[in-house]
Amino acid sequence: MLPPKEMHEAWKMHHERVYNMAHDYPWLIPALTVLHTIPVAIAISGFYKTHRKYLELKIEKEKTKREALEKVDKVEDVVKSAHPHCPRHHGC
Repeated sequence: MLPPKEMHEAWKMHHERVYNMAHDYPWLIPALTVLHTIPVAIAISGFYKTHRKYLELKIEKEKTKREALEKVDKVEDVVKSAHPHCPRHHGC
């Protein structure tokens, strides 16, 4: 790693080169802006699609849980009605 003084000089030279390039070729500014905006837009779009799919999955899991609970209740009702006075099953 460079010492702080050399690092500061290197950054200063880098900034001067970038400034001179932008000054000499002003058309680079919109081109670079677009080049940097496209990946950001793709990332944001992907995040929202993933989040939406996550919420849909969460809703489907909840529906499945509710359906399973309804089936369990129905089975218990059927078992109780089929064996109202069964001596071997004390829980009936």
